[in-house]
Amino acid sequence: MDNIARNKKGHVLLLALVIMTVGAIIIGALFLYLNTSLLASSKSQERALTYYAADSGIEYALFQLQNESEDVPLYDINNNTVNVTITEVVQDDPSCSVYEITSTAIGYSGGSTTIESYVNVPSVDFGFLLDSVITSNADVTIQPGGEVTGDIIYTGTLDNNGTIDGNTTALEEIKNWPTAEEFSSFYWEDVKDLEPFADSIIDVADTPSIGPLYRPGDLDIKSTVSLANATLNGTVYVTGDLLIGGPKDFTLNLNGQTIFVEGSITFGGACTLAGSGCIIAVGDIYFAPNMDSNPDDFVFVMSIDGTVQLQPSGDFYGALAGDVEVTIQPNCTLEWGGAGGADDLTLPAAGEREPEILAYKIK
Repeated sequence: MDNIARNKKGHVLLLALVIMTVGAIIIGALFLYLNTSLLASSKSQERALTYYAADSGIEYALFQLQNESEDVPLYDINNNTVNVTITEVVQDDPSCSVYEITSTAIGYSGGSTTIESYVNVPSVDFGFLLDSVITSNADVTIQPGGEVTGDIIYTGTLDNNGTIDGNTTALEEIKNWPTAEEFSSFYWEDVKDLEPFADSIIDVADTPSIGPLYRPGDLDIKSTVSLANATLNGTVYVTGDLLIGGPKDFTLNLNGQTIFVEGSITFGGACTLAGSGCIIAVGDIYFAPNMDSNPDDFVFVMSIDGTVQLQPSGDFYGALAGDVEVTIQPNCTLEWGGAGGADDLTLPAAGEREPEILAYKIK
C-alpha cells in the first residue's frame, strides 16, 4: 500500500510539472502575442493619427490658396508634426491654377504618412477673358478675308480661312468659364435699387444719356433722327433681348460702361459704336455696327452660353468670348486692344468657387 501511495504521489508530481511547463509555454506565447498585438495596435493607431494630421495639412493648404497665399507654416496637431509644401504646376490653361500639395505628418514614435494632392484653384477673377483676342468655349470660325491679330484660345475646332497673327491654343476645356448667374448677380448690384424702365424703346434723339438702367423685358435702342449721339453713363441691364440700330444712323459711346442682357443682343449697322466698354449677353450676339474706334479703345463682347457673330464695319479693337464666328468686312481687322485698354473694364470675381481636387495619393 505504501508503494502504491508513493507511486500515486510521483504521478501527481509529474503531472503537475507537465501542467506547469505547458502553462509556462502557453503564458509566454500569450504574453508575446499580446505584446505583438499591442505594438501592432499602437502602430495602426499612429498610422491613423498621422493620416488625419496629413489630411488636415491638405485642408489647411486649400484654405491658404483660397486666400491667395502659398505659405503653410510647420505646425503640430495631436502630437503629430505636419509639414506642407505648395508648388504651382506650369500648364497652358490661363483660366485656372493647378497646385501640387504635399503634406507629411510625423507621429510620436517616428512613423509618418504623406499625402500628395493636385488641386485646381479657379482664378481670382475672369480677367483672363481679356488677355486674348478670342477666347472660345467651343469653336472658332474665321471667314475668308478675316484678319485677326492676337492670341486665340478655344476648346473645339479652329476653322481658319483668314489670317491670324498670334498664337492659337487648343484646350480640352476652360475650367473657369463663367456662369450666367455669376455675371448677372454682379451687374445686378449696379441696378437693383433703380425703378424698372417702363418703355421698350429708347429714342437716342430724345435720350442722349443712357444708364444706369434696368429694363425687365425686351429693349430697342434706336434713333428717329439721323446723326444723333448718345453716351452710356451707367450699367444697362436687360432681362429680355436687346436690339440696337435703325431706322436712322446714330452714334453710341460706351464710355467705359457695361451692357448686360439675359437674352440675346443684335447690333445693327445703323449704329456706330465708339469708346471702350463691355457688351455681354447670356444668349447669342450678332455684332455688326460701324466701328469708330482706335487702338486706345477696348471693346469686350461676350456670349456666356451662346454664339458671337462678329461682322463690323471698321476696325475692332478689343476681345471676344463665347462660341465665336468672325466675318471681317474688306479692309477691316479684329485686333486685341492691349492690356492697358482693358484696365477700366470690370468683370465679376470668381473667388467664391471651391477648389477641385484632381488627384489624391496616400504614401
